[in-house]
Amino acid sequence: MKTIQTEPTEPGTPEANVGSELLRLLDGLPPSKQVELLDFARFLRQQVMGEIGPELQSGVVREVSAESLASLTAVVTLGGDAVTDTEAFYDSA
Repeated sequence: MKTIQTEPTEPGTPEANVGSELLRLLDGLPPSKQVELLDFARFLRQQVMGEIGPELQSGVVREVSAESLASLTAVVTLGGDAVTDTEAFYDSA
């Protein structure tokens, strides 16, 4: 990634400086954080382009009745021994 030397911008400066400030800050981040920022920027772009539904944008949690969860009862057993359960699962395969 090329290095861009710019002066830090102060809050309230014109938006024209936002791009150069982003590049300056990005250049100072380690590669793993640059990847994180890229993922977040892509998410924001999807949001703006309308590719993400309003239910994900608003963070709304949907309620369901307890009866609708009854079918999940046998799927997960709480309070078991994870090691024993894992060994049993792979031994049966």
